[in-house]
Amino acid sequence: MSVFSYNSNHKVIVAIFVILISAAGFYLRDREKPKYSNGQAKQIGSQVDGRNHGQWIWYFANGKKKMQGSFIKGEREGVWITFSERGDTLTKANYKKDRLNGKYTVYGSQNQAEQILLYKDDRLQK
Repeated sequence: MSVFSYNSNHKVIVAIFVILISAAGFYLRDREKPKYSNGQAKQIGSQVDGRNHGQWIWYFANGKKKMQGSFIKGEREGVWITFSERGDTLTKANYKKDRLNGKYTVYGSQNQAEQILLYKDDRLQK
């Protein structure tokens, strides 16, 4: 006769514990996303190793885009666009390794380019 007996209740307890911890993690992760008082998300995007990575979009409280652009491991990369609260394009800028590189366009009424500047490594070219 053995002093120890097998009891599988611990498997059920561990499974319930894992499910509760997972559910709490998903709930808390969603709560961390900043939102306006009307429930509209302020921004959406992903992170890799704690740094912004991939496409990011910021929003006004009315749900229209405020700004959009991409990150590669926390550095701005590619075309970044800013918008007015009505949805009109305000600026378009090109980034490479988190520095302005290339055209920086300022838009006026009716989304017409009013000013085009040229940058290299964050410096305005003359």
